[in-house]
Amino acid sequence: MIKKLQSFFPFFFLVFFSGTAQSTKQKSYIAEKQSSYNITVKNNLPSIILSSAEKRWVGDKDDKSILGNRINYADSFEKVFDIEAYSISPNNKKHKVSYIGTEDREIGNIFVHDMKFRYYTFPNIEEGSQTYSLYKKEYQKPQFLESYYFKDYLDCKSSRVILKVSKDIEIGYIIQGNTSNENIEFTKEINGDFTIYSWQMVNIEKEEKESSSPNFSYYSPHLIFYIKNYKNNSGTQNVVGTIDNLYRFYAQTIKDINKQDQTQVKEKTAELITGLTKDFDKAKVIFDYVQSKINYVAFEDGMGGYIPREAASVLQKKYGDCKDMANLLNEMLRYAGIESNIAWIGTRHNNYTYKNVPSPIVDNHMITVARINNQDLFLDATGQYSLFPNVTPFIQGKEALTKIDDLKYKITTVPVIPSDQNKTNGKLKIEFNSNSLIGQANFNLNGFLKTQFISTYKASTDKNEMLKGYFARFIQNIQTSNVDIKNDDLSQIPLEIRYQFELDKWIKKTDNQLLFKPILFFPYSDARINVEKRKTPLENDFKKSYNFEYEFVIPQGYTIDFLPENFNFTNAFFTASITYKKVNNTIIINQEMTMDTLLIEKNNFETWNIAIKNITKQYNQNIILIKK
Repeated sequence: MIKKLQSFFPFFFLVFFSGTAQSTKQKSYIAEKQSSYNITVKNNLPSIILSSAEKRWVGDKDDKSILGNRINYADSFEKVFDIEAYSISPNNKKHKVSYIGTEDREIGNIFVHDMKFRYYTFPNIEEGSQTYSLYKKEYQKPQFLESYYFKDYLDCKSSRVILKVSKDIEIGYIIQGNTSNENIEFTKEINGDFTIYSWQMVNIEKEEKESSSPNFSYYSPHLIFYIKNYKNNSGTQNVVGTIDNLYRFYAQTIKDINKQDQTQVKEKTAELITGLTKDFDKAKVIFDYVQSKINYVAFEDGMGGYIPREAASVLQKKYGDCKDMANLLNEMLRYAGIESNIAWIGTRHNNYTYKNVPSPIVDNHMITVARINNQDLFLDATGQYSLFPNVTPFIQGKEALTKIDDLKYKITTVPVIPSDQNKTNGKLKIEFNSNSLIGQANFNLNGFLKTQFISTYKASTDKNEMLKGYFARFIQNIQTSNVDIKNDDLSQIPLEIRYQFELDKWIKKTDNQLLFKPILFFPYSDARINVEKRKTPLENDFKKSYNFEYEFVIPQGYTIDFLPENFNFTNAFFTASITYKKVNNTIIINQEMTMDTLLIEKNNFETWNIAIKNITKQYNQNIILIKK
């Protein structure tokens, strides 16, 4: 259920800039962009009209990002009109856009949707040209308003949003994102029957998406506004703006679902739980069935992007999106006699809470919440290989708005899965063979690490190549054989990987010494953050931990000349230790690491790097064996 509440970058123009093309190409930039909303009551309903305008200055005419424009809209809820676009050359010649097309947006794996865009290309673009884009948009559903992001994909001289609100309408608003180093000028004034709100930023650097960044909602400054209520001939009408109003809207959208005959749903449920007596076991087989047998196919067409389809229909067709799967799962759990309800939730893609943003913008997903043994289980069947009763990684720490009845709801927070439940345990027995190490390895993957491996492994058409790449993540020149995988299923039993390996040229050999690095696996060795260049936070999918035990058989005729000192490190993000000891004719090494954070803000980059530096230094420690 991906809401059609896109961020967008509106347009306006400043005073006319004149100039000539430069001998060296300069960066293009937005001279000014502005979105002006006129919010009134017409025909007893809210009327929201956006007037959007933008002016760009063209530096590099070969930069494809400035050659044209796209106006995104949801066809079921929004109407775009009065589009005007033209360019002005450096010698003041005006060139109007002659063709404006309409296309369906390509949105990931969404099968059916109503998202479209209008597009055009500016004619006769030269270096030093200016482009002007203007349009209007009418919002036909007052609950579904967009966010305004002040920053853009180009540097921007001025970015402004204006709300002109009738006295018959009460709005709410909030600035989200990281504004600690930003200056947003806000004004509010009364003009007759209207209140005019204005926010403006000037001289703004472009916003960039970096690898492993969270969504823009975490750090890019943006305005969210919503209509709380309006007055018409029947009195005051609530829209959203409070959690109660938001829930009432949600409850209204689903009040007519599951009216079809559900005999097949009941029968399938009874079949699945035959012989089971515990609610936990019943819930698991039902969850596993919906997760594995119902294919995820996204539908975002009109209110179909918000209203679950009939449970009976989803079961029969064997496909549906998140809300369809949540609805079917919920109905089957109820037929099994388990307390269960559907819930709206925003994934980690949305950095909002219901208190701060009581609007549909807060949510983009739907799950099922079952109550078993006095505990809430947050069940998301879209994960495909999620291990019951685990949550999916992308809803960790998020609030769920759970339906109780048409008037009652509750808000609960999905737990963040601790690192010790997402653990890799590895045991390696290793011997020396000339300049190589040979051995046997046994690895157990738990929690999200098991799910992650299975997802990749099952989807791979060449499983040998997939495994080769998996092992090479740690040591590139390792040679593996006799790989055996067990428990690649939906149980909580750890996935087991056994294999034999050879690691060539790992030993430095002299006449009477053997020198080698005993640590063979280097979690986070490449995770140092470039503090000077990186501008955005760093996001991890989930917390995780590692525990490797190495058993090196000391070659006959050798004894230990040097063992590194034991190592321990702890800070806000990592805990790590490496211990060394001799046991009879073996060297036993225990390597442990815990990564315990989901988000690293810019002011914590150095703390993160300090941990990486200290830990990876230990990866390069050597053991020296000497001939007796």
